[in-house]
This record gives sequence, C-alpha cells and structure tokens, in this order.
Amino acid sequence: MPRDDEQVRDEIERAETLLSDLGPGNEPVAGAHAIEAVQAVVGLYGECLARMVERAGPDLVREFARDELVSHLLLVHDLHPVSVEDRIGEALAEVRTAFGAESLRLLDVQAGVAVLEVAVRGCQSTAAQLRGSAREVVLAAAPELDDVEIRAVAPEPSTVIPVEDLFPVGER
Repeated sequence: MPRDDEQVRDEIERAETLLSDLGPGNEPVAGAHAIEAVQAVVGLYGECLARMVERAGPDLVREFARDELVSHLLLVHDLHPVSVEDRIGEALAEVRTAFGAESLRLLDVQAGVAVLEVAVRGCQSTAAQLRGSAREVVLAAAPELDDVEIRAVAPEPSTVIPVEDLFPVGER
C-alpha cells in the first residue's frame, strides 16, 4: 500500500540528508550513511512503483510482470501480482510438457524452499535432467526462493499388455 505524501516527503528529506553527509570530511560516517542512503532511495523507488501499480490496474501489472527485469523489481518491493505458487505451477507445466512427465507437482512452499514431487519412468539420466530442469525453472520463476527440494516417488505401475493378447486367437 503506498504511503501518504507527508511520509514520502519525510523520506526524501532523510535521503537528501544522508547523501549530503557522504561528502568530503565525513569519512567516519560515510559507510553507514551510504548504506542508509541507498536503502532510502530504493524505498522511494519502491513507493513510486507501488503508486504506478495501483493506478495501472491488474491487467497491465500482469503484463509488466512478464518482463523478467520488471518482475524482479516487483518482487523486491512485494508488488508482484502473481503468487509464488502460481508462478511455480506455470513453470512446472512447461517442464511437464517438455519431458512428458505427468507426475511433477508442487507440494509446498515454506521458509524460502519449494518442495516438488516427481515420479519418472525411464533411465536415470532422464530423471536427472528432469530434476535439473525443474529446479532451474522454479528458481527462475520464483527468484525469491532460496532452494528447491525434489522428492522422488516411485511411478505408478503401468499396465502391460501380454504379447499373446496382441494377436488374434487363430494366429497364436
């Protein structure tokens, strides 16, 4: 929620004071003030962005969020219009399609970690590629996460048709 104009004016004044304290002769306090000044400026940019998002409406904000750089900026200021779970779900749908992996799903997101469940048929290298791709797309879709945990589960057994059932009775 955007701050009111009086709060913003106070923040601008604070940033200006901090920046002026970075001048020559103030070396002992310059480091701490530099960090505070950057934080104040970033906060002001976030405030500007919040006001723009508020006025833009949900469709335009979703369009903004499709741009990788803008998406990161929206995340920094907690303004991203798409939940982390929905972003992960969209990313996993792409991996499912690429690998034909029906059993790849998000179990939970907690304390900066997305927990995925995957069941893969086939060779170990395919399973490793699937896990690597899933990890990569999840972290790209949700850069605010610290990690991705992947839990492997045994795939459900497939129905095998006996060879003799493939031929008509007279041809056996």
